[in-house]
Amino acid sequence: MELEKSLEYLGLDQKEAKVYLALLQLGSSSVPKISIKANVKRPTTYLILEELRKKGLVTLVPKPNKTIYTAQSPQILLEEQREKEEIIQEKMPELLAMYNSQKEKPKISFFEGEENIVKLYEEIFKEQEVDIYGSINSLSPEAEKQLEKNLHLIKTNKSKVRELLQADSKSIQFQQKNNSEMHRIKIAPEQYKFPTDNLIFGNKLTIFSYKDTPQAVVIESSDVVATYRSVFEILWKSV
Repeated sequence: MELEKSLEYLGLDQKEAKVYLALLQLGSSSVPKISIKANVKRPTTYLILEELRKKGLVTLVPKPNKTIYTAQSPQILLEEQREKEEIIQEKMPELLAMYNSQKEKPKISFFEGEENIVKLYEEIFKEQEVDIYGSINSLSPEAEKQLEKNLHLIKTNKSKVRELLQADSKSIQFQQKNNSEMHRIKIAPEQYKFPTDNLIFGNKLTIFSYKDTPQAVVIESSDVVATYRSVFEILWKSV
């Protein structure tokens, strides 16, 4: 890396780097000589030297009829970088806490209409593991037609699916016909009612509702999923 670029990397702008490097080479000098050496216009050199003085990289010594500038050690730049690093390290836990807090905020998406609902089911059953509790009886006609495609997707993708269904006639028939090693289906006790279709996968929970207009909400949140998955495990093991 060229010296000028190195100085820029340490926090100086291009012209500051030129003037400071020129002064390092000259040792001590007047503005006209520094200007020529740095190839920077004299009025600009005056301004830059003042900025470098504020940064502690240059000192000035007034003399009769002229002012002499002297370069200070570039070690100052390194010390400044270390101070910045220490500040960042000190504040990093707080910054990471803010980042993680923002990252963990649930992301919520809404879907409406038969076509969007069908597409959403297709995407879900591409997942490797899905836990479901609901009722075949609660599905809309279009969603019920999609069942065969979903079953095909499960077999094609070799997904592991656990399904806990409400004790209604359609769900019982579905369980008797489709229960398998990869697609395990259980029927919940009659006192449990599942008017919505609930699917848990990855760090997402999708809730389908078929009352009036078919709708779905997808919640992406590790906390929400952990809660629903725990409830599912309790129900699954109790059957």
